[in-house]
Amino acid sequence: MKKRAFRPKKRLGQNFLHDPAIASRIIDGAGLAPGTVVVELGAGKGILTRPLAGTGAHVIAIELDGELCVELGRSFGYDGEWTGVSTRLPRATAGSVEIIHADFTRLSITGLLVVRGFDRCVLFGNIPYHLTRDVLFSFVVDERDMIEAAYLMLQREVGERIVSPPGSRVYGITSVVLQSLYAVRPLFRVGPGAFFPRPKVESIVVEFKPLDEVFVEPEEMNAFLPLVKNLFQQRRKTIHNTLKAFYSLSETELAEIARGSGVSLDKRPEELDKVEFARLSKEVSRIGAAE
Repeated sequence: MKKRAFRPKKRLGQNFLHDPAIASRIIDGAGLAPGTVVVELGAGKGILTRPLAGTGAHVIAIELDGELCVELGRSFGYDGEWTGVSTRLPRATAGSVEIIHADFTRLSITGLLVVRGFDRCVLFGNIPYHLTRDVLFSFVVDERDMIEAAYLMLQREVGERIVSPPGSRVYGITSVVLQSLYAVRPLFRVGPGAFFPRPKVESIVVEFKPLDEVFVEPEEMNAFLPLVKNLFQQRRKTIHNTLKAFYSLSETELAEIARGSGVSLDKRPEELDKVEFARLSKEVSRIGAAE
């Protein structure tokens, strides 16, 4: 019987990378050592999974589409029953590759690693565009301590926003937050023709390497994120006016924040770098706590 051709599911945002040269460039850029623990978000047909396994890495490949999971398992020689682990996730293990049938947006990288006795991982993913924010904030930001590095295929506009410097037209919330935690670097652009179905936009591969010295500690993130968001929501206004409106601060308190942070409140948010945002957030929190 002729095997039925797989048809991409639009509801899942499936756009499969089909150019093996692009996959090789991504993996070569990561420079993985044998034994590295890799988590792949959205394994698809395995165009990254197979060369990742070829590096000697321990690969945890997560895929929502059950049909693709079975196909991927068979490509690694697995054709048995799918079993569960303590996380109750259907999985198949073939050598150094573990395939998990699950929605990765509902998983915790920390949970995946701890139950297997791993401390950190390198994160890979060709991310459906509609899930980009979930991945960046739920994984790359919230689970930073578990990430040794990340190599993500993103929509070009999103990737360029992440790596943009202060003063850039596209510099914004994701730029500040991610640059406060990671050294971010664009590796290369990928044209629509490298995917099936062909998307309408270009993509870009971005590298994330955790900074040795972070500008925002985990316990400060709950204050830092809203501050950055509030300021950029009013990006045409001065920092002085936005802080006064959102935080109900007096002129005396605003002057104290300016002195303590060393940041001119006459500036607009796109003029501040990550260090200035961090200092500003600390001072706003200090003044708020003192009330």
